[in-house]
Amino acid sequence: MDPLHITEFASERYFSKLRQLNEPSDNAASSSEAPAAAATSPPLPTGPTFTLPLGRQRSLDNDLPPLTLRPSEQKKRSLGHDLTALRTQRRPSFAGSFGRLTSKVTVIHKVPSIVEHREEILAVDPVAAQNFNLSDLFLALPNELQAQIIAPLPIHSVLTLRLVSKSFHTIVTLNESTIARYHIANSLPAYALRLYPLPDPAWINLHYLCSIWHRLHVAEKLSTMIAAQATKEIFLRNTDALRLEFEPQHKRMRQRLMPLVFTLFHFFETYRDIHIKRLTSEPPLHHQAYTLNPIEAEVMAMYDDQTLLKVHQVFPLVVSSFSRRLRPPSYVGTLERSIKGYLKDRPADEVYATILAVGGLRQAQRFWETKGYNARRAAVDTWYGFVTRSPVEAAPKSKMSLITHLGRKKSKQAAEASSSESTTNHDATSCREWFCVKPSCQATRRRHSTDNLVFHSSLAAGPPMSPLSRDQLRLMLPDLQHLSNIWMHTAEALILERQIVPRAQDIKRNTQVLLELIRDDGLEMDNWISGTPPDPARANSNTEQQEGMGAPGGVSD
Repeated sequence: MDPLHITEFASERYFSKLRQLNEPSDNAASSSEAPAAAATSPPLPTGPTFTLPLGRQRSLDNDLPPLTLRPSEQKKRSLGHDLTALRTQRRPSFAGSFGRLTSKVTVIHKVPSIVEHREEILAVDPVAAQNFNLSDLFLALPNELQAQIIAPLPIHSVLTLRLVSKSFHTIVTLNESTIARYHIANSLPAYALRLYPLPDPAWINLHYLCSIWHRLHVAEKLSTMIAAQATKEIFLRNTDALRLEFEPQHKRMRQRLMPLVFTLFHFFETYRDIHIKRLTSEPPLHHQAYTLNPIEAEVMAMYDDQTLLKVHQVFPLVVSSFSRRLRPPSYVGTLERSIKGYLKDRPADEVYATILAVGGLRQAQRFWETKGYNARRAAVDTWYGFVTRSPVEAAPKSKMSLITHLGRKKSKQAAEASSSESTTNHDATSCREWFCVKPSCQATRRRHSTDNLVFHSSLAAGPPMSPLSRDQLRLMLPDLQHLSNIWMHTAEALILERQIVPRAQDIKRNTQVLLELIRDDGLEMDNWISGTPPDPARANSNTEQQEGMGAPGGVSD
């Protein structure tokens, strides 16, 4: 017989050895008690079988007669396993339908259910058992643990958590610095921190963090819309199959446009701030003699050579894409244009210049996302009429005079109504603008005490490029540049002055820029601007965080 320690448990060899060990004692017991055992118990199955305790209905289990336990006469520990516990259980038996196995097990201890346990606690002490939800358990944690749990959440989740209750709002407000520092170290891309350096440690709060994420959100949306428009109208991918085939190039173009559009957001924001400060102490630009725009040169001095070059090459694509969005579809004919009220020409250049210089890319994004050409033009006319306090020019009459009454009368009336001094049609209750400067919104805005953490947190400072006051608009509007003079002349002169390229002809234009945006050269995002090899860890971290910027409830929403 082989050694016992090399026998596999529950194998055929195991059961054969067990039978050999049981034969002497079983034969002696069976010779004296065979008649009694035959009369009191049914025959038991023998052989090397290994059965699982399958469940069955309780009704069938209760109908079965109790089985007689065979007493354990020997301590069978010879196989190295303690079989005493197994002997306290009843033998399994087959009954009922085929394949149904019943096992009667002696219950030594029954664990009470949750309901029974709660009833016992209530019977002893009715006050001891309290219902604690997740919110109560979280608020009971130390402040340090609360901050460590909240800090890794996405920005839009942190801002939504502020709306749950005053307790959660207070927790987020008191731990602004911890949350902001975590996301600065793990979420924000490098090009954003270069353009908006870290402030003094005392000013690292949610306003600084959410302001950068607001700009990233605008850049991400505009990059997506520009890439989609170029895919459809320039690369002519009009069907689902063609767009699916072009998806890698589309994704690459969107990712490479994002840091460049973000830089343009920084340009228009910084230009407006410097322009307003100079107007308060110096004469307007149109009264000064200059070769290069001094404000633009001051802003562009913040950009390195490669950033300035690539943004300069992409600037015409961004402006032309936005201009194309405000034009009627080019495929419509004269009859359809007259019936639907489409204007023949796009808005005037001063309208585009005002949108970019006063409203910035955030205002351009709002107009871009408006669906329907007539609704889009009405929104532009409404905003421009309110900013300039002047009526919008009427739409040119069509040669088909019989159906000119089907034109844009509603849009014209809306624009004229919004440009009036009273602005009686503006509904303050439905206005979704942050810090709206319209008189009806200012009149209905509540005043709160300065010690209220709900209404006087760091986010009370407002979003980037918030609406200007009437006095600031009165100073800035007469001093706006023509659309063709924004960025282009100053940027090209600085590129040649810095000798980034030897000649103006070496600056890539139009088709070359689009091909460079979709070319697969192994460089993405921030590394594509600087031309350095990519850092996979940093790139993956930034990509994962930026995927949530377009989600509902984002920072800019």
